[in-house]
Amino acid sequence: MGLQRNPDFLSVKPGDYIVIKGEGSMISSLSEKSQNYWFGQVIRCIGGARNPKAWTLFQVMNIDSGEVTIINADIVDKILQTSKYIN
Repeated sequence: MGLQRNPDFLSVKPGDYIVIKGEGSMISSLSEKSQNYWFGQVIRCIGGARNPKAWTLFQVMNIDSGEVTIINADIVDKILQTSKYIN
């Protein structure tokens, strides 16, 4: 067994720019769902009931449309740029 790296969403903090993966609604000719990605800036990190410091949800602003939404932490694909804001 090798060492597994921690998922990126564990180190997300407010102000970070992130890549979010989502299931696409378009179906390719091979009948597979394609994945689309969008970019957002984290406004707020929301902790779980058992451990408030373990992020389970993020309030994110879509940097293309300005739409604010809440996403599950596990759909964060990468952190593009970390903020200089320290909790």
